[in-house]
Amino acid sequence: MLNYHVNVTIQDESYAIAETRGHRIKLNVKKGAGEAGFNAAETLLAALGACILTNVNAIGEKMRLQIDDARIEFEAVRSDEPPALIEIRYRLILKSPEPPEKLAELHDLCVKWGTVTNTVINGLVPKGELMIEKTG
Repeated sequence: MLNYHVNVTIQDESYAIAETRGHRIKLNVKKGAGEAGFNAAETLLAALGACILTNVNAIGEKMRLQIDDARIEFEAVRSDEPPALIEIRYRLILKSPEPPEKLAELHDLCVKWGTVTNTVINGLVPKGELMIEKTG
């Protein structure tokens, strides 16, 4: 079992910083604005993309496939009430001389063995708690 630890801290009214293992990502936290960085939904899509591309590298190597380039293009639809992503579509674009059947198998395995893909597919409900620190 592997444990993850990420801290996200508001910096001002527009952005927050996510930190883990000495790395930082600037995130937008102001509704209706995008100047400060990725918003939460875009961050989720980026995490999904990173998950799939991590597996393209790892599983592609295990399958001894030549992958010259890989990218994912996402489109998502958000409902307003309640606010939620109600549809996520993506295109995994692989540049490779390998047979299409092998690349289709790679795609299936990348989704099947992805931490984030499985979390989204299985609809994990996060468990949270409120902690209050007094000011002054």
